[in-house]
Amino acid sequence: MRVTRLRTWVAAATTVGLSVTALLALGSSPAAAVVPRTPVAAVALPAGIEDMPSYQPQTFCDPVDKPGPVAFGALLTATYPDTSVVDISRSCSSESGTSEHKDGRALDWGAIYTNAQQVAEVHAVFAWLFAKDAQGNPNAMLRRLGIMYIIWNKQIWGTWSQSWQPYSCSGVTACHQDHVHFSFDWAGALKKTSFWTGNVAAPMSPPAFVYKSTAYSQVLTVRSRQTYALTTPFRVQAGLSYRLTVSGTYRYAASTALRADAECSTRDGKTWRALAVGDTTATTGLLDLWVSGRRAWSPTSSTGGGCNATGHTYQRIMTFATTAPLQLQIFDPSRLDDYGSLKVIVQRV
Repeated sequence: MRVTRLRTWVAAATTVGLSVTALLALGSSPAAAVVPRTPVAAVALPAGIEDMPSYQPQTFCDPVDKPGPVAFGALLTATYPDTSVVDISRSCSSESGTSEHKDGRALDWGAIYTNAQQVAEVHAVFAWLFAKDAQGNPNAMLRRLGIMYIIWNKQIWGTWSQSWQPYSCSGVTACHQDHVHFSFDWAGALKKTSFWTGNVAAPMSPPAFVYKSTAYSQVLTVRSRQTYALTTPFRVQAGLSYRLTVSGTYRYAASTALRADAECSTRDGKTWRALAVGDTTATTGLLDLWVSGRRAWSPTSSTGGGCNATGHTYQRIMTFATTAPLQLQIFDPSRLDDYGSLKVIVQRV
């Protein structure tokens, strides 16, 4: 490696937190200084650039690999053949909480922290992503790719802080020591950004996703104090059938003995009863969970009176006349002293 090339690599890598001593300890392989190339052949990257991507968390589940992470993963492995794409999409039930893997816009790039060559390659990519462009725009390639945040070796870099912060974790994989995690905003995920097109992309809202797959479900939380109906981030397709499963209990007044589930309630914590039967009016359906104007639930295991006083789990099959989001709300006019929530699983059948 020529001295000038090494100096350039050292200067770039130290900007992302790797000391010169640690950098030199990784070795001076020329491959470490190689960085990915823009795929725009006929058109140069524009002088304009995308705004810093804002955080767009996963809201609906669509575990299908999106073209942006796919293309970026292919670019990285072509540039660094000793690395790999670990995964992009994961199943809706693969982990608790939200994850951009569940809607196919997170890339796990395989590189392990004990491999000096791969560590050097990771830091070369970071230096490339965070460098200024000819117009002086910071984090230029990261913005042109639509990357929201990166996790690597017990640290996270997010566009909200624009600095490396400690990442709480346990274990090599959970601490991202055997891979680098990249999460993309929707413009980046759908490969609409200037890195791929040569045109600056405006901030993009999540797509109007119509949930039609039978391969995975959507999971929702309806809070008891919610003063407005929860509008699902996905739409159901007109004419298709969906199984809704609701579980859990919540406190509908200050007393802990006053509890309810999707269909039944108790005043003493022991005797559960349904307040009304069937899809009628809201005035006779107090404390029921309403879904787009319907509220009749069948207990998955009956304990009498239309209730499930043990598992508090209920189901029904619904078919909708129009393609639209669902509206979910616990009907309780005096909800300000409520506490808790219900879990709703929507499964296309």
